[in-house]
Amino acid sequence: MSEFRIHHQVSELFSLLGIKSDAAERYTEHLSNSAERMDNGQESAASAVHILAEAAPDPQAFLTKYNELKSRNMRDLDRLVVVLSGLVQDPGIRQAVEGRSRLRLEEDGLSLTTVPSVLADIEQATQTTLSRDQLNELRERLLRESQVSHAPSEALQNIERMNESRARHLGPTTPEWLDNRPYLSLDFVKVEQSQDGGILGNIASISQEHQLIEDVLNVMMGIEGMYITVQLPSKHYDPPQFTVDTSVEPSLRTLVSRILPLCGHYSQLTRFVESRSRYHHGLVNHALSAAITSLIKDYMLLVTQLEGLHQRWALTLHKLYFYVEKTMAVMDMLASVTKVISKSDAHGGAVLSLLHDRTTNLTGCGQLQEVMLFLTQSAAVPYMDMLTKWLKRGIINDPYHEFMVVDRESGSEEDEEEDPADDYWEKRYTTVAQNIPSFLQHHATVILRTGKYLNVIRQSDQSVVCPDPGVLVYGLCSRSYGELIEKTYNFASKRILQLLMEEKDLMGRLRSIKHYFLLDQGDFVVQLMSLCEEELTKNIDDVLPTRLESLLELALRTSAANSDPYKDDIECDLQPITLMNQMLRILSIETEDEREYYPQEERLQLTGLEGFSLGYKVTWPLSLVLDKKTIACYQMIFRHLFYCKHVEQLLCRVWVSNKVAKSFPVSASRTYTAAFALRQRMLNFIQNIEYYMMFEVIEHNWQTFINKMQKVENVDDVLSFHNDFLSGCLKDCMLTSPELLRIISKLTSICVSFANFIEDSPEPAATTHEDSQSFEQTISRFELQFSGMIYTLMERILEMGRDSYNDALVNVIYRLDLNMYYTKKHEHLRLVASPDASVECNSGPLSSECEEAAQDMPHL
Repeated sequence: MSEFRIHHQVSELFSLLGIKSDAAERYTEHLSNSAERMDNGQESAASAVHILAEAAPDPQAFLTKYNELKSRNMRDLDRLVVVLSGLVQDPGIRQAVEGRSRLRLEEDGLSLTTVPSVLADIEQATQTTLSRDQLNELRERLLRESQVSHAPSEALQNIERMNESRARHLGPTTPEWLDNRPYLSLDFVKVEQSQDGGILGNIASISQEHQLIEDVLNVMMGIEGMYITVQLPSKHYDPPQFTVDTSVEPSLRTLVSRILPLCGHYSQLTRFVESRSRYHHGLVNHALSAAITSLIKDYMLLVTQLEGLHQRWALTLHKLYFYVEKTMAVMDMLASVTKVISKSDAHGGAVLSLLHDRTTNLTGCGQLQEVMLFLTQSAAVPYMDMLTKWLKRGIINDPYHEFMVVDRESGSEEDEEEDPADDYWEKRYTTVAQNIPSFLQHHATVILRTGKYLNVIRQSDQSVVCPDPGVLVYGLCSRSYGELIEKTYNFASKRILQLLMEEKDLMGRLRSIKHYFLLDQGDFVVQLMSLCEEELTKNIDDVLPTRLESLLELALRTSAANSDPYKDDIECDLQPITLMNQMLRILSIETEDEREYYPQEERLQLTGLEGFSLGYKVTWPLSLVLDKKTIACYQMIFRHLFYCKHVEQLLCRVWVSNKVAKSFPVSASRTYTAAFALRQRMLNFIQNIEYYMMFEVIEHNWQTFINKMQKVENVDDVLSFHNDFLSGCLKDCMLTSPELLRIISKLTSICVSFANFIEDSPEPAATTHEDSQSFEQTISRFELQFSGMIYTLMERILEMGRDSYNDALVNVIYRLDLNMYYTKKHEHLRLVASPDASVECNSGPLSSECEEAAQDMPHL
C-alpha cells in the first residue's frame, strides 16, 4: 500500500506544479530509491549545499542565507537541501519546473525582459519631464507589474496572520497596562535628563572614576547614566550600544568599556523575560523566563552589594571589573542563548533542544554548565509533566502546542468510540519534528506508540492502570528517563496485544477474511458462483443487492464456511467501476495508456460479475488493522481472483459441451480441432495464473506473515507485517502494474469472447461449407490474438523481473511457456510477416489475418 501512496503523491505533485508528464513511474521509482539518501547525516547535507551553491546565481548569498537558517536551529533544513539538490541534478524535473515557471509568467503577462523595461522607463522619467498622460501610463504599468508577483507577499502575510492568530488564541489576552507602563521593567526607559553634569574631563581623575562608577552601576540596573548614554537596538534580541563621554581619561574609558557588555547582556535578558512571559509563547518559555528571572535577582543582589561598597568609597573600576568578571561570562552565555531563541521564535521542544545542546557543549566548563543545566531542568519541568500524562494515561494536555505529539482529531471522543476513523493510527496522533527535544529523539517512536496504545485501550472501554513511571526529570544522562519510558511502553504494548490477539481474536478474523476474499474456502466459491450466476450476469443496475445478500448467506450456510464464527460479518458489495479503472484511480498516474480508459468509463456497461465484490463488517479496535483501505485491497484481490474463476468456469463449460464432438463425423471433428486446442491453451493459461496467484503468491506471503506474527511484540509491527503481506500479494498478483493488469484484462476478455462464440455456434449438421470456413477463420483470429497477448505478457514480465529482481513474477513464464510453444509461435509469425515470406503467407486463406496479427506482435 506504500506503493499506492507514492504513486498518488507523485501524481498530486505533478498536478500542483501544473506539469503534464508521462514519466511518473520513473519519478516514483526515483523517490522510492532515494529514501536512504534522505536520512543521511551532515555529510550528505554538506554535499547538497555545495551542489546548490554551485547552481545558484549568487553562491555567496545562498551560503549566507543557509548559515542564517542553520543558526536558527531549523531542524528540517538539511532534508530540504538534500531534496533541492536532487531536483537540481535531475535535468528532467528541472526542465519541467522551469518550463512551468516560464508558462506562469507568460500567463500573468510578465517576462524576464519586463522588469528591465520598466526600470528603463523610470530612469528616463527621472531625466525628462513627462506629461500627465505619460505619468498615468507609467503608474498603471508599475501597478500591473507589482500585482503579478503577489504570491510571495501573500505567503508572508499568511505567516504573519498565523503568528497573530496564534498569539490571540493561545492563552488569555495580555492586559494593556503591561504595554502602557514602561517602568515595570528596568530596561533603559528614555527620560529627559533633569540636570546637566557638565564636562567630566574637567575634574580630577579620582572624581571622574567615582562618577563613572555611579553611572556604571546605574547602567547595570537598566538606568541610563549621566555620562554613559544608551542607543537602543532596532531588533529586540540585539544588545544596546553604549557611548562614554569622550572627555573622560582614556584609561578609565577603557575600563568602563570592558564592563559595559555586561549591561548589554542584562538588557537582552530583561527584554527576553518580558516578551517570553506572555501567554502565547508557551509553558516552556514561561519556565525558562522564570529561571532567568531568578538568575537576574542574583545579578541584582551583586549590583546592590557593589553599590554598598561604592557608597563607602571602597570600590574602584579595577575592583568593579574584578567582581563582575565571572558574572560577565555567565551573562554572555545567557544572552547568546536567548538571542538564538528569539531569532528562531522557538517554543516547546525546540527550546529544550537548544538548551540541551548548549549544556552538553559546555562539558568541562564548571560553573557555566551548572547554570545551563539549571536553566534546562527548569524549562523542561512543564514539558516533562505533559510527557508523564501522555505515558501514564495517553492524554495530551498541551494548550500552547509545544508537545512532541499532536492530536489531529477534530471530533469528540464519543464520536471516535462510535465510528473510529480509518486513518486513526496513522493520522490522529503524530509527532511534530520541531517539538521533539534532542535528548528524547531516540525515544520519540516509543513515546508516540505508548500513548497511542493507551488511547486504544481506553476507547475500547478497558481500564488503563499503567504503572507509575515516577518523576521524569531532565538530566545529562538519558538513562534516568529512558528506563521509565521503556517501562510504560512495555506495559502498554503487552496490554493492547492482549486486547487484539486474545480478546478480539485478530488472527481468527484474518483467517476468516482469507477464506472468503482470497478464495481459500474452495466449496464456498463454487456454491457462490453457482447460486449467484443468474443474478450476476445482469447489468449492474438491474442486480438486486437484497437478493445477492440472500444468495450469499445461502452459500455460507451450505458450505464448509458454516462453521466459521465470523461468517455473519461478510456482506455483498457492488463496485460501479471495473477493477482496471479502480486500480488506475488508486495509482492516479495519467499515462497515455490509462487515459484511454477514462472516457470509456461513462459508456461502459458493467455486468454484475465485473462489479461484484465482498464487504466485511469491522468493529473497534479491529478497525485499526482492518480499516477501509485494507478491506479495499482485499476486495481488489478478490475481484481479480473471482473473475478469473468465472472465466475458468466458462471454459470448463465449453470443454463439457465439446464432449458431443465424439458423435460428429470425421470431417466435422477436424473443423473443431483448432478450437479444442485453443480452448485447452486458454484453460491452461487461466488455471496456471490462478495457481500462481493463490499458491505461489498468497500462500507463500501468508506463511511468511504467520511466522512473523508468532514473534510480534507491538501493534505497529502487526500493522507493518499485515501491510507487507497485502503489498506483496498486490504486487506479485500484477495488480500494481497498470501495463500487466491491462494485458491480463485483455486476455480474459479474449477467453470470454471465445467461450461465448463456441457456445453460440450451431452444430455441424446445421452448418454449410461457408459457415465452416467462417468458423475456422474466427478461431484462427482468436488464436492469433491470444498467442500475441500471451507473448506480450511474458515479454513485459521479463522486463519487470530484470528491473525489480522479482523472481516470483518470473516464475509465471515457466508455467505459461513450459515447452517454448509461444516463443516459437512468435518467431514463426515474425517470419510470416517478413518480406521474404510474403509468398508463403499469401498462399493460405488466412493471409490477411496472419499479416494483421504479425504486425501487432511486439518487437524484441
